[in-house]
Amino acid sequence: MPAPFENMAISLSGGGYRAASFHLGALSYLDHVPHEGVSLLQRIKIISTISGGTFTGVAYVLSLARQQEFKACFQHLYGLLQEDKLVVEALAKINHTGQWQYPTKNKNLINAFSEIYQAKFCNGAQMSLPLTAPLGHLDEFCFNATDMHNTLPFRFQKTGLIGNGHNNIDVSAAAEIRMGDIMAASSCFPGGFEPMAFPQDFIAEEGSPLQQYWKSQGYPDNIPLMDGGILDNQGIESVELANRRRPDDQKINTYIISDVTSRESPPFEFPAKPRPGLFGDFTYRTIVWILAALVILGAAGTWYWWNASRLLLIVSVLATVFSGISLVSLLLIHRFVDNMIAKTVGQNNETPTILEDLDILEKTPIHILKNLASIRLFALSDILQNTFMRRIRTLEISGLYHDPDWTHKLVSNNIYSLTTNWDLDKNLPAPSEQMLKTAALAETMATTLWFSTKDKEKGMLDALIAAGQINLCFQLLLHLDQELGLPEVQATFTPETRQSLQQLREALLADYNKFREDDRWLLNQLKQGQPAA
Repeated sequence: MPAPFENMAISLSGGGYRAASFHLGALSYLDHVPHEGVSLLQRIKIISTISGGTFTGVAYVLSLARQQEFKACFQHLYGLLQEDKLVVEALAKINHTGQWQYPTKNKNLINAFSEIYQAKFCNGAQMSLPLTAPLGHLDEFCFNATDMHNTLPFRFQKTGLIGNGHNNIDVSAAAEIRMGDIMAASSCFPGGFEPMAFPQDFIAEEGSPLQQYWKSQGYPDNIPLMDGGILDNQGIESVELANRRRPDDQKINTYIISDVTSRESPPFEFPAKPRPGLFGDFTYRTIVWILAALVILGAAGTWYWWNASRLLLIVSVLATVFSGISLVSLLLIHRFVDNMIAKTVGQNNETPTILEDLDILEKTPIHILKNLASIRLFALSDILQNTFMRRIRTLEISGLYHDPDWTHKLVSNNIYSLTTNWDLDKNLPAPSEQMLKTAALAETMATTLWFSTKDKEKGMLDALIAAGQINLCFQLLLHLDQELGLPEVQATFTPETRQSLQQLREALLADYNKFREDDRWLLNQLKQGQPAA
């Protein structure tokens, strides 16, 4: 067996700010751990990222391209995560679309976010920078999105195809793509954002090299790109493909899968059945007739009180105006929804027949419509976040662990590693109560692009970063003891390799004991910009 930790890969899962923060902790710990004269982070050859993990991956790759030390990357990203004004600034961008850098972009929410990513996270960098600049220890990066047109991954990467086998571009065409747009495409999760149009949302201007190349290949005008986690939320396939492209003597021998997916899905809870309330038994038609009656009564009152009472005249006029506006608005909304459904039915012959004629829904009480909508939204959310993505994760992880080429080479840095597996290694002392508390707190963070007020009060950002460090330290020790420590595996190593691994274990154990004393010691040094001792 080749010596472990010589050629390493890491993938950073999706999961919003939870993922970005946890993975920042994982990378910071790898940067801290020395092995044969260099840090474990310096031994990473391949990095693959999804969604929230792409925030961290892009920040790190750009820091390598700019020849910066890791601590500069850490402090830059930590400051942005701490600032936590993404949503507010993105909404402000929607109101000032004339100031957007790429004027061809669709004026929607995901592109507003991409403008913020480009300015703050990427400092204006385009893909030309990481494609052409030396990246030190890193041979391959892959930032993953999903091509909804071909139902395939769409990869923004260094050595493989940029795109996929159906639609791809060469390096010269990719040069103008902004790194902020790559971040947006990778984290464009369904339900929260619209799809991004490739290449329209990625071109600098009409007639740009990217647009010309795309048209020259005879591709569709645009293809929709969304969150890479739709097909592979751990970025595993991209690492496997990149590893196949490597020479035999440079294959990956240690692969870390950093993942913030919870261990178990929360139980599905049916939403409470809504009570009819005061107007719950009203139907659409009832409301239309009431508004129409109010318009008529208001107009009649206006005529009747014209010369009789100034106060009642004002009341009548106001009733007429507001009822009329409400009636017209309701009818316009009805027409818009009707046309939208008709268009959908025309494109998809599998659309339920009930939606082809809104007359059915016009006679349905409002509280029943509310219940119909709420239960479907709850079910759709559960399918996307738990059932579907969990099944994809299970298939990817299972395939990886059953592949003999990866035997004794895998380290799963799960967000729940310490809280559920701490007693698996009898050679390690039990973690401190504070370590378990920090790890457990990190697991409670939702998949969002912000920290809630409660999250901030709990110190969630620091807890997630510390959890990434602690979990990875523990998992590396577990890997050394339970995988590489097996007698049959040890027999395949040279005496020099066995000694080197023993020294690595001693360094990891020393850190583990420091975490037991103070679970934030490494985080505090990084926040202060001090080199880790």
